[in-house]
Parts: sequence; C-alpha cells; structure tokens
Amino acid sequence: MKNKLSTIYKATIGDTPIIIVFLLLFICSIIFVPGFGSAYNLKNYLVNSAPLLIVASGVTFIVLNGGIDFSATSVLTLGSVVGAYILVKSSLADTFFAIPAAILIVILIGIVIGMFNGYAVAKLKMPSFIATLATMMIIKGVAVWFASVAFETASLSGLPDAFLVIGGGNGQFMVPIIIALVIVIFTHWLLTYTKFGREVYSVGVNPKTSFVSGISVSKTIITMCTLSGLYAGLASIMYTAKNQAGIPTLGDKLFIDIIGGIIIGGTSIAGGFGGVKKTFFGILFIMLIDNALNLMGVTWYVITLIKGIMVILAAFIDIMTRNASKKRVIVKTKVEVGV
Repeated sequence: MKNKLSTIYKATIGDTPIIIVFLLLFICSIIFVPGFGSAYNLKNYLVNSAPLLIVASGVTFIVLNGGIDFSATSVLTLGSVVGAYILVKSSLADTFFAIPAAILIVILIGIVIGMFNGYAVAKLKMPSFIATLATMMIIKGVAVWFASVAFETASLSGLPDAFLVIGGGNGQFMVPIIIALVIVIFTHWLLTYTKFGREVYSVGVNPKTSFVSGISVSKTIITMCTLSGLYAGLASIMYTAKNQAGIPTLGDKLFIDIIGGIIIGGTSIAGGFGGVKKTFFGILFIMLIDNALNLMGVTWYVITLIKGIMVILAAFIDIMTRNASKKRVIVKTKVEVGV
C-alpha cells in the first residue's frame, strides 16, 4: 500500500513542486482574499487562464530546446487584427464562411511564422533569441500598420456572436476551458508518449549527441517552432473572441506571464527538462497571483514587479539545481573510476 501511494505521489505531484505551492496559495486566496472564491471570479480566472495556457504550451517546446520564442506575442497581435478584419470588414463578413476563414487564416499565420523561426534557428544557425526577437519586431510592425490602415480605429469590434463563444461569450464560459484542457492533454501526450517527444528532450539536452544517434535535429527544431506558432495562432483566436475585438496591442503585456508560467512551473531554461504539466500549473499559479492581487487592489506595476521577482527566483533555483546535479555526476564519476 505504501509503495502504491508513493507511485501515485511521484506520478502526480512528486516531480512538480509547483502543484503544492499552487494549492496552498489557492486555499489561502479563498480564505483571505474577498471575492476570490465567488463563482463569478473563479469563472473569470479560468477563462482568462485558458488562452495563456495554450500559447505557453507552445512556447514550452522551444524552452525544452533551451531557446525562447519572443514572436509568440506578435502572432497573437497579428492574428487578432487579421481575424477581426475578416470577420467584420472583408468580403466574407456576414457570410457562413467568415468564421471558418478567419480561424484558418489566423492558424496559418502562426504556422508560417513558426516555420520561419524554425528555419532561421535550424538551417541558418541563428540563436532563437535573435531569430524570434527580429520576427517579433517585424510582425508587430506589420500588425500595427495593418490595423491603422484597415481599422481606422484603435480596435475593431462587432464580431459575430457565434465567434465569441470560442472565448467564453454568450454564457459559454466552459468552451475555452475545454479547448485549453484538450490542447494541454494532447501536448502532454505528444511530449511523453511519442517518438517526437523523446526527440524534443534529446535535442534539448545535447543536439550534437542527438544528431550522432540518428535524430534529425533540424527537423525536430523546425517542428517545435511550427507548433509554437500554431498554438499562438489558436490562442490569438481565443483572445480575440474573449476581448470581442481585434486589438493591435493584444500581446504587448503577455510575454512575462507566458515565460514566467513556464519557468515558475519548473521547465528548465537550459532545455531538456520539464514539460507541459509543469507549464499548466505554472500558468495557473501566475494567473492566481494576478487575480488575487487585483482583488486586493494592488496596482498593475506592483503586480508586474512581484511576478518579475518570482521569475528571477525560479530561474535562480533552476540554475542552482542544475549546478548541483552536475557536481553530483562529477563526484559519482570520480568514485566509479577510483579517482
């Protein structure tokens, strides 16, 4: 019985300490933060977390490779303005094809940008930091230009009611939650039980060794970047529906939450360790901080400061843990060879 409980613990909580921290903070928020435990607030908390979970799940692929994807936020922005334009101002507006066309095109935008990032990293040997930062700046500029020409307003509203359901509108708040859970579960399966998942971790640990062992490193990196772009496109659709408008500044303040949730969740910034289960609880944790502090009347810049400090602490713990692990390996090796 003891062994069975130990196995269950290791499978669910043992490798993800953030779960315990999240549960403790959640309970404390219900007890001490006025209004946090209300059905209305919990619904908003989950709906607000859903699109962030999707885009962070995509970026998790890149972090597992020891990289970063700055361009995810610009995909959110460009997808939002292009999708809103198709739904409201294009020749397809007010037709049956408007919603499918908008969804398809926004997803394609994410895929194309992701593939470009992957090609730049895998084939041109550019660091993901440089490649995705440049992409972010270019795509952001395109999004703002497109919005200024196509919208003639700060944002474009008047989206179809059927489209708003994707973001939890018209009383269908469970729709985005279910979509996010499906994507998280699929991503966990992809990383844990497939050949591609094993290749992701292998390339993240050591791309040279992976190449020697027969893994197509370039193909794996391009696929990871493409998936990150795809997920950002899906999140863009959900954010646009949730906000009920195409917004050219949509992704401006989301990057710290995306990368913060991944790192705080426990995925290593050096690559090769972590996964979407950790990202899942990391995002819920960082959104819980945001929600609880907002209810307490804390200003946004103080909230941002707190989240930034948590990210630094999580990164520091990750570095210290990896250094300690390396020292243990060195000591064990010396003992085995009799040094």
